[in-house]
Amino acid sequence: MFFCSVTLLLVIFSNSSAANTLELTLDKLPQVTFYTESYPPANFMKDNKLAGISIDSLKLMWADLGLPEQNVLMVPWARGYRNVLKTPNTALFTMSRTPAREKLFKWVGPLFKSVHVLMAKKSANLKFENLADVLSYKVATIQGDVSEISLLEIGFPDFNLAKVTDLERAFLMMQKGRVDMIMVSIHGFQHLTKLLKADPAEYEQVWQVNEIGNYIAFNLDTPDFVIQGYQQAFENVAEQRRLIKEKYALPKIEY
Repeated sequence: MFFCSVTLLLVIFSNSSAANTLELTLDKLPQVTFYTESYPPANFMKDNKLAGISIDSLKLMWADLGLPEQNVLMVPWARGYRNVLKTPNTALFTMSRTPAREKLFKWVGPLFKSVHVLMAKKSANLKFENLADVLSYKVATIQGDVSEISLLEIGFPDFNLAKVTDLERAFLMMQKGRVDMIMVSIHGFQHLTKLLKADPAEYEQVWQVNEIGNYIAFNLDTPDFVIQGYQQAFENVAEQRRLIKEKYALPKIEY
């Protein structure tokens, strides 16, 4: 009985010491420059201000950490990706956590999960029974984004990918008939049609590519205590994050 009591006290003391150590190190959190792209509903500009599921969630996390709002730069995805790969104290969101990226970054999340699909005009009447049929068509994709990576992983020939800097350009290419389809998340497409005042009834999902979690990706040299602090803050605001998803009408399939 005495042995059990001592063991329990040691466990409590150990956990308490670890928590206190984390609190002390969090006082020295470095300022992080965050990069993002325009990809609703995760991150986008509304009334000249950044908005979206990821932006709102980050603000909650900063508040939980006792931090002022950090610098967030909206840039083309490929530029943000390159910067965070090579620059300490940087992070990029919202990034799909793929096997190829796993060891390139340190991760906080997942903020939400998305189903990525190929969308086409209904008037194109594209009907596919197998993947081999899909691969012969032209698809607009965001350069360096999960859309390009995922399509290459399932066997899309590079010459059938039209690589652009943002989702709006991809959509406009499909509108003008320069590509047959675009790669996009289901909810991202809904927000995109609202933004561009397009009729969603004129388009349809023709192929599901994958379902994947979306995270904040930090530069690999980021100290572990920073990642632990952000992950703990992420978990502390779980209920508020649920309300954020409801605010942006994120379907449960994409949670």
